[in-house]
Amino acid sequence: MSLPSTAVSAEELKTLSSKAIAAKDTAYCPYSNFRVGACILTQSGEFITGANVENASYPVGTCAERVAFGTAVVAGHKYFKAIAVATDIKPAASPCGMCRQLYVFLSLPPSLLLSIP
Repeated sequence: MSLPSTAVSAEELKTLSSKAIAAKDTAYCPYSNFRVGACILTQSGEFITGANVENASYPVGTCAERVAFGTAVVAGHKYFKAIAVATDIKPAASPCGMCRQLYVFLSLPPSLLLSIP
């Protein structure tokens, strides 16, 4: 069994980045004002976005990456080529432990992670 290609073109990276940046505008973060946008490139070439959704009870909030992956999985996607995560800070924020675990679990073969400040 051969693994799907994980090659990502320069044009795909550009689109991935711009969609992750745009996704920040849909974040719901009234408590922290820390906007995060994410965009996943699926193996089939679709771009799926997500943004963080906070709750007054912090553990109940959802990271942008998990929103995007959840949307992708529900839509039937199983293989991913890359993910971009955008924040408003420099240097770019590092993914949390739960999101890193999700990358490992869902992103086989290994995918490209692009963090955008």
